[in-house]
Amino acid sequence: MLEALIAPDPDIREQAIDDLGSLEGFREQPLAVYLLATRLLDPVLEIRFRAVQALGCLLEFDRPGEGLPARSFRTLAAFTTQLEKEQLVKLLEVSARYLAAEEAIVQIMKLCSYAGKILGGIVNDRKLPVEIRQQTLYFCGEVGYLNTAISIRNLIQRIEKNRARSGLITPRKRQLDEERLFPYAVTALGKLEGSKE
Repeated sequence: MLEALIAPDPDIREQAIDDLGSLEGFREQPLAVYLLATRLLDPVLEIRFRAVQALGCLLEFDRPGEGLPARSFRTLAAFTTQLEKEQLVKLLEVSARYLAAEEAIVQIMKLCSYAGKILGGIVNDRKLPVEIRQQTLYFCGEVGYLNTAISIRNLIQRIEKNRARSGLITPRKRQLDEERLFPYAVTALGKLEGSKE
């Protein structure tokens, strides 16, 4: 069963994720949890979505006794703390496509304590699609990455300056994209500032 999680055939990988829930003692096997976590980086978006859902169920902290045992939890936490920008973008792509993934991704992001610095960079990366940047702002606020507040505040100030000048010039695509980020940025900053109180 575990070999199927890393099979070359995407249909086999997808079926393996679906079958994991019925595997006796799956939660107690750190290797199984690790292999499931590697599917967060799968090239197929649907498989990443299924992996997000499965891991989200394992991380539901409001259901005592149904979460991960300590060894499996540490394995998953160790994996997520190693995520880099491109890998976090893959996770954000899932959220941008599947609204149902947001709650599970919040649970996964809570394990990525150092992701705030990377997410702060993604917020202001104009080469990335605006949808990814919107999702980044959402998770900055939901998870509470306080170290992203400066990046978000700078984005808001830049948008407000562009608004003040908008009557003088025709807005560029970059400015229009950032305008779409504004409500997400304001909401995220409000949550971050509210969490400091």
